[in-house]
Amino acid sequence: MEPVRGVIFDLGSTLIRRTGLELEAQKCAALGAWAGSELGYQDTDALRARLLDIRLDGWRRSETEMVEYVVTWALQKAFEGTGLPTDDATLKRAEAAFFRPEVRISRLYPWAHESLDALVALDLRLAMISNATSHQLIVDIAQAHDIARYFDPLVTSAEYGRPKPHEGIFTHVLDAWGLPAADVVMVGDTLGADILGADRVGMRSILVDIEPNPDNPRFADRVRPTARVTSLREIPPIVRRWSGA
Repeated sequence: MEPVRGVIFDLGSTLIRRTGLELEAQKCAALGAWAGSELGYQDTDALRARLLDIRLDGWRRSETEMVEYVVTWALQKAFEGTGLPTDDATLKRAEAAFFRPEVRISRLYPWAHESLDALVALDLRLAMISNATSHQLIVDIAQAHDIARYFDPLVTSAEYGRPKPHEGIFTHVLDAWGLPAADVVMVGDTLGADILGADRVGMRSILVDIEPNPDNPRFADRVRPTARVTSLREIPPIVRRWSGA
């Protein structure tokens, strides 16, 4: 077994606590309230419902097409035909308003900082690959919890254009580092994105099972992680063992 030289982390439900569909509804409501107060739009309930439908459709299409449908695409579609402006500056302001609740409620799992520090102490390279419809959202959450400094590069499907498990988003980091897949470990909570993608390119993987992902049973017969943890504090000892340290 090759020694570990780099570790790639997912963010949601890996380093930060899981959120559900109820948060998506709250974000759509926040966007509607913003459109009412900032743009003077009256039919905010209809806008909220339309945006939620578009977002759900974008998620479905992303999974089947392996193309990320970013939040500004959804916002533009929701605004079209309403008389609301769809210029880039307005859409970026709307994006910030939409994601403000998610940044506010995000919480790190216990042992996140300690585990990242331990991996840095092993002289390992750290990166992040997050499936997200907004690159800025991931940057904002990572900065809010003082973890952005650990990751170089910090990659999102919104920025790269394709979500995990597409092989390209993984090899994008491997190429940036100049490392073979066998020397790198993927850490994430989803069998169908993090673990399957890592397996396809030849990386080892650690499944974070703190809050078991409800979608994982769909992929349980197709892919198995190299290791599984229920606390972030378990990750450094595993990586240390694989490195022979």
